[in-house]
Amino acid sequence: MDMERRRMALVSKLYFEDDMTQQQIAKRLEVSRMKVSRMLQKAKNEGIVKVIIDYSGVYPEFEQELQEKYNLKEVIVVDTSFGDSSKEQVASAAAYYLENHLKAGATVAVGWGLTIRQIPKYLKQVSDSTLTFSPIIGGHGQTELDMHASTIASRFAKQTGSKSLSLVAPALVDSEEEKKVLHDSERIKDVLSCTANAEYAVFSLGNPIVKGSSISMSGYLSEENLQQLKEEDVICDVVSITFLNRDSKECCENITKRCIGITGEELKAIPDKICVVEGAEKKETVKAALNAGFINILVVDEEIAAYLLEK
Repeated sequence: MDMERRRMALVSKLYFEDDMTQQQIAKRLEVSRMKVSRMLQKAKNEGIVKVIIDYSGVYPEFEQELQEKYNLKEVIVVDTSFGDSSKEQVASAAAYYLENHLKAGATVAVGWGLTIRQIPKYLKQVSDSTLTFSPIIGGHGQTELDMHASTIASRFAKQTGSKSLSLVAPALVDSEEEKKVLHDSERIKDVLSCTANAEYAVFSLGNPIVKGSSISMSGYLSEENLQQLKEEDVICDVVSITFLNRDSKECCENITKRCIGITGEELKAIPDKICVVEGAEKKETVKAALNAGFINILVVDEEIAAYLLEK
């Protein structure tokens, strides 16, 4: 009998099956804890112990490849094939990320829309009165109030016991002159300054040319504006402060110049830009935003992740 192999198998059983600590095993076998540690490592090297990780529902390889391909800080790929709606699942994953990364005293810039409004209800492990949630953009036309950035910022604050700011202005005005008047207002200027200097941004993306998209239904844009988006091949709405075409180039500046919100460059300058997005219709949308540098932390469904990794 191979006594050394027997010894390694015994140590492995005590550690992995009987849940004994290395110190307890060392005491029982009258050896040092260091020797127990070495036997466990050797048992693994020689195949006595075989580690099997259940990857169902998680995608570590996708995440690592996406990080490397797009030079991202972190990626979370969510399996949305079962359970709640896909929006709720990516929102829950985003909340988990925020719970584990928000630092005391930080400001979080908040986007608008159906996906982002789901996040606050899943944010349960944060209670910090020093946090500030500030809207990226004003209110979107005829959309429900709970889709507006200011309303969502308020929900974040209520859930975490912190404070929020409100941008009491429309997302889009009729002229650059009207925008200047609003931007010169001290209250609006202060909110936008706070947002632009945030440590984190959490937002989603839209595809404005898809039938039934939030922006097309919001009343935010006129029929003429929507037609212009189609003509310029816009496939990505970045919080409605920037529009990108298939080449990841910014376009439709005659629209964004009338936007009451921070600029695209100010969003890019926020250190942690957390983009939360799902849906097959947004594959090209996400790719455009990645290539344009608007994202460094991505929470996405597995279908979009697979598309982004295609050669």
